[in-house]
This record gives sequence, structure tokens and C-alpha cells, in this order.
Amino acid sequence: MSSQAHHIRRLAKALTAGPMGDHVALMERARPLVGDLRKARWLASLVEKLIVEFDQALRPTARQIAERIRAHDGYVKAWAAGHGRISIGQIAPQMAPAAGAPRTWETPEITTLGDLADTLRLHPDDLGWMISRTPEHYRHAWRTKPKSGRFRLIESPKVLLKFAQRQVLRKILHAIPPHEAARGFRTGFSIRDFVGPHVAKTLLVRFDLEDFFPSITAARVMSIFLTAGYPESVARALTRLTTHTAPASVLDEKELAWPERRRLATPHLPQGAPTSAALANLSAFRLDCRLAGLAKAVGADYTRYADDLLFSSGTGFARQARRFEVAVGAILLEEGFRPNHHKTRILRKGHKQHAAGLVLNEKPNIDRREFDRLKAILTNCVRHGPASQNRENHPEFAAHLKGKLAWVGFIHPGKAAKLRAIFERIDWA
Repeated sequence: MSSQAHHIRRLAKALTAGPMGDHVALMERARPLVGDLRKARWLASLVEKLIVEFDQALRPTARQIAERIRAHDGYVKAWAAGHGRISIGQIAPQMAPAAGAPRTWETPEITTLGDLADTLRLHPDDLGWMISRTPEHYRHAWRTKPKSGRFRLIESPKVLLKFAQRQVLRKILHAIPPHEAARGFRTGFSIRDFVGPHVAKTLLVRFDLEDFFPSITAARVMSIFLTAGYPESVARALTRLTTHTAPASVLDEKELAWPERRRLATPHLPQGAPTSAALANLSAFRLDCRLAGLAKAVGADYTRYADDLLFSSGTGFARQARRFEVAVGAILLEEGFRPNHHKTRILRKGHKQHAAGLVLNEKPNIDRREFDRLKAILTNCVRHGPASQNRENHPEFAAHLKGKLAWVGFIHPGKAAKLRAIFERIDWA
């Protein structure tokens, strides 16, 4: 690093240590480093430019501010005249939430890595070890998607990292509200809230997002923590705690398409971490805003459950369904998500309207075929033993079936009672 770059970097770190909207505060943070302000007249004009650009924007990183300093004519001239040197000094970082709603979020104040370790109930050495991005913090397992035959990588954090992620989820992420249209993985919301607005509608349009979690990069995640006001060092540490890069040795186990391999080999939200669902909802906030606005413009309702998107409305919406499909696809791509076109459906009232395993034509109901399939599995378990039906080799097959029964009971308690009676006759010995 050149001498000039070193000086610029130190000044940039001082300027980003707090909010960017207060001229006096910015000048005070820079004063200990620049010394005599009469010899640093360029500083006031630089500060004004930074306020105009960043006051209402996401908290900038030191690299962004360094780029602005390097391009500032006043500083360039001062450096050439020998007045752009920065004195040794340390500026204590502060919280700086973005303008608007982020300033009302009740997130904990964390300004240093020491504060972060205390908040997460970790030893500082353990925190440093976990943000080092070594692959040993995760276990990896491949799952085959039953319909497409494609592979899904489950990346499960080990005990200490999972503990830290749960602390992040409980103490930080739960304080940041997702968009109202996001109905999945939220306290007090269920699949009923997802499908409820779309029951008995003239037209139902269903979209699916491809590789939802791997599509969300570390850069997106870091922007969430910067928006909440955390200093760059803390935001970067939180990002490293909650994102993961799949090691090449794991990726080599399967034949993957190049885009899929690249997503997994880049820091992303791991499917299997307790923080991933909440961060995915927050990362999709802008997407939800745009899709909700588009739906409102055509008189439609919109909800999202993870990677499943539903739109529905009446006759007027039905007449422009194809154009609407194209518009949604364009927004998804612009926001960095990929629609799975094989799963896009335009379902009219005269046909079975189904989403999330439920039929929605009159009221949320269990798909008859799914009910019959589960009933057949339970009946064959009674007649031939449970091992004959465990074709996917579930290690806890009884618990797997109980989960399916609980799902049926949540939607239709009467049907679940009939299936439960069959389940009780299974000999698990």
C-alpha cells in the first residue's frame, strides 16, 4: 500500500465511524487526524459531498469513502502541496442506522468486535476463529430433489457456530421487520397466512425462485447489517458468521452446472443455518416492495413464502396475466433472483388452483392425491411393515410420518384423525 493510500484509508475509517448526515460531527471525527483545519480547507467541501451522497443512503464502507477522497480535487492538490498527511489517531466507532425505518429498529448497539463477542456470549478468540471462514465450521450433505433430480446442498453449522447464529437471530434479526408480504419463517405466521388471500379467486399465478438461499450473496447480507447501523468491522463479522463458502472437495462430489457451482463456491446463505431464513426475508425486502407495488397496480394480492410467490385477483387481472408474468420475471431478474420457469403456473378458477400442497378453489384443503398417497403409505406400513415404505431411508421414519400427520391436522383435523388411527396400528418393533 502506498503512503497516500495508507493516509486515505485512515481518514476514510474515521469518517465512516459514525452517521454521515451531520457536518459538525464529520468534521470533529476528522479533526484529530488532519490537524490544523486551516491547512485542510479541502475537508469541508469533501464532507459536504459525502453528506449529499450518503446521508439518506446505506452506511458506506471505508473503501467507498476512500474512493471519494482519492477523487476529490481539493485533497489531491493538498497532497501534492504536502498538506494531505493524516496524523496517528483512533476514532471510536458509533452506530449509524440508515435514514427512515432503520432508525426505529430496536437492534442492540454493537460498535466493536469485543462488543459483538459479549452480545453473542462468545469468547473473543472463538469469535475470531468462526469469522475466519474455515470450512470446518460446517457439515455438508447432498439431497436429491425428487421431481427434478437436481441436487441440494445442506450446509449445517456445527455446535458453536449454530449457537452464535441463534444469538444473532434472537438478538438482532428478530428486531428487523421483513416486508408484510413475506409470510414464511416469521413468528405468528403460518402457511395459512401465505395462501389465505388467494382462496376462491378468479385467477392464481404462482412463481418459484431457483436456488433461493445460494442466490443471496454475502454482499446482500452485509448491506442488511450496514443498514441497521453497525460499523463496517461488525457488519463484516456478522456477515461471515451467517454466510458460507462450500469447499471445492464437497462440490466435486456431484456434477453441477457451472452457475450452480459458482453460487455455492461464493459466500452465500447456507441452507441449514438458523439465520438463513430471516436473512433471506430481509434480503428480499426490495423485491417484495416492487412485486407488491406491481400487484397493487393491477388490483391483485401478493404474498411470498420463502421461494414461493403467489398473486391472485379477479377477472380484470385474468385478461392481462401473460403480460403480468413477463413483468414479474423482469423484476426477479433485476433484483438478482432467477425464476424457475418450469414451475410457473397460471391457474384459472375452472381448474384446480393449488399452492404449497393445498387446493385453494373454495377453502384451503389437502390435495386429494396427497391425502390418498399418505393413506396408502400408512396402510402398507400396517400390512407389510414400515421398512417396506421407507424408500428414501429416513433415519427416523416414524417421526417423518408424524410430521406429515401434523401437517394434515393443521389444515384438516378430521382427515388427520382418520390417518392417525391407521398410524396407531403400525408395528414398529
